[in-house]
Amino acid sequence: MSKRNMIIGGAIIALAIGWYAFRPELLFVNKTVNEGLPTAQPTSMAMAKGTEPMVLAKGDFRGLAHETKGAATVHQLGDGKRILRLTNFETSNGPDVHVYLVAAEVAKDNETVKKAGFIDLGSMKRNKGDQNYEVPADADLNKYKSVSIWCARFGVNFGAASLAMQPTSPVVVSQGDFRGLAHETKGVAAMYQLPDGKRLLRLSNFETSNGPDVHVYLVAAEVAKDNATVKQAGFIDLGSLKGNKGDQNYEVPADVDLNKYQSVSIWCARFGVNFGAATLGSQKS
Repeated sequence: MSKRNMIIGGAIIALAIGWYAFRPELLFVNKTVNEGLPTAQPTSMAMAKGTEPMVLAKGDFRGLAHETKGAATVHQLGDGKRILRLTNFETSNGPDVHVYLVAAEVAKDNETVKKAGFIDLGSMKRNKGDQNYEVPADADLNKYKSVSIWCARFGVNFGAASLAMQPTSPVVVSQGDFRGLAHETKGVAAMYQLPDGKRLLRLSNFETSNGPDVHVYLVAAEVAKDNATVKQAGFIDLGSLKGNKGDQNYEVPADVDLNKYQSVSIWCARFGVNFGAATLGSQKS
């Protein structure tokens, strides 16, 4: 092979590698998606109401390396899941573009993103149109303050949106009245969704008997009277009963599916006895 042919061959290979890396034609190709906002599908009376999404944070995109526009909104669904939704969204296409939640107001360069920390919500579905990305249950929105449309191949921020937390009031997702089983038990159990995305079980006007090793359980059944039923249905231990009388709060883990865990039991773990229970029905209107 002549030197000239070797040079030409090398140039062709270099051009092919450069084309594969940069994919310049993508800048002129638009791909559109049109996803609706998902809604929690109730599987029982426990979530028949109160499933309307709640806006936790939102902001508008601004272009950085490329013109980018639209809105970024974090919604919390009735089942506790959180969705980042991009609406009226438009940016440039490109190779290996991802959607990042970044622990900074707006991070323009690769080093800032790495230093601040980020969560990769996945590859950008399309460069135009409404689209949804699930936010991990343990992502703290007080820490991850912005969304970046990030070209991972070259460390370039196409555009970003600062997420401003939205002032909202706690919302009652579900509630029910206690009834006594092994012991007289009364009061109300209410599941609250807080503005920061956390969920809280609140017992109010509550009263039951005292006893050894009594816990508050979320149970995957409407009411489970015995130990075998609780074990078979499945339960989440929210902790020891704080007091046998009075108003009290228990934090609910972020990944708990409230469509599944349909009742609250005041449970004596030592003896496998259900003092009393409340079925979590829809919010009363």
